[in-house]
Amino acid sequence: MCLAVEGQNFNSVRKGLFAPRDFGRYMISDLTSPVTKLQLGICDNGADYNTDPLRDAKRIVVEEITLGMDLPLYTGSFRLAQDRYRYSVATSLSSVIWFDFLNKKSSPVLNVNYRIGFPEIYIRREFNYKYLKNMLLRVVLLQHESTHIGDELTLYRKDAGFPITRINVSYESGEASLTFNDPGRQRNNNHSVAIGGKLLYKNDITDGYYTMQSWEGDENYFVPSWRRVECYLRYQYDGPASRLRIGRFYPVFSAELRECIRYGYSYYEADPKSSTGFREIKGVEEYVPCINVYAGFQDRGISRRTGRIGAYLHYYSGINPHGQFRNIPHYSFIALALVYQN
Repeated sequence: MCLAVEGQNFNSVRKGLFAPRDFGRYMISDLTSPVTKLQLGICDNGADYNTDPLRDAKRIVVEEITLGMDLPLYTGSFRLAQDRYRYSVATSLSSVIWFDFLNKKSSPVLNVNYRIGFPEIYIRREFNYKYLKNMLLRVVLLQHESTHIGDELTLYRKDAGFPITRINVSYESGEASLTFNDPGRQRNNNHSVAIGGKLLYKNDITDGYYTMQSWEGDENYFVPSWRRVECYLRYQYDGPASRLRIGRFYPVFSAELRECIRYGYSYYEADPKSSTGFREIKGVEEYVPCINVYAGFQDRGISRRTGRIGAYLHYYSGINPHGQFRNIPHYSFIALALVYQN
């Protein structure tokens, strides 16, 4: 969602039940944001998810589709002494589909992530200083994520004899972040910085982020997770007044550095010399720095109430971000991305 144009009358902001929120916009590099994206790119090939044993290329072409929705439930504003505040309560839904569509055997869906956040609370204080226009606090009291690998991949892993066929990644967490210069549809160039973190809620100390049933794999290979916190730092530049602007399109650069938790069970690499065709790499739960970068151009929109489309070059490096494959420590993805934001 978007920040109102600078100079907008504070009292003219739309308020009430289901009123659109014109602040608290997600940065494009946010790894878990419910922003709709269509991405086509190349990623590292891996024995864990390469269902075609004859395809031995180091990198493969994949598609990532994110379908997201951010629904404001109530939006309002208030004054405290001379300070101006806006607030909103919302919920979000998103699904990320990782799709190996050029695989000649079956074009399998590799993984699907589902996320829901409720309630998401936004409180923004207006400053309008020279270098600090506002400050935004975002708190997500409950965020649920569950992930599932595709049917073809499940059969492939079982037939290949992997000790672990499927991991049930399903958990609840909370999240909080603080953003300086909340980005939006301002007329001037804007530099935004956000810092935040996610805390895992544990119903059972033995569960963590994931579980496994006996029929899903050899329990001797299962390693439960115990780390609970992930932290991140984000930066975004929006340049509607930049010299690089082309008509309605202006440059955007967005980057996130996140300390992701690598899951601790083993993963596999192709090995032609092995009788199984792969070799096991022992896993270890650890923090891995992950970087997520978008650079491109975004349409400023016909009006403040219309959605915007941007075209970006996307680069990611870190753990594999998809579901049970978060045990793979070295993964990179380079793609062309179309991004739609309300």
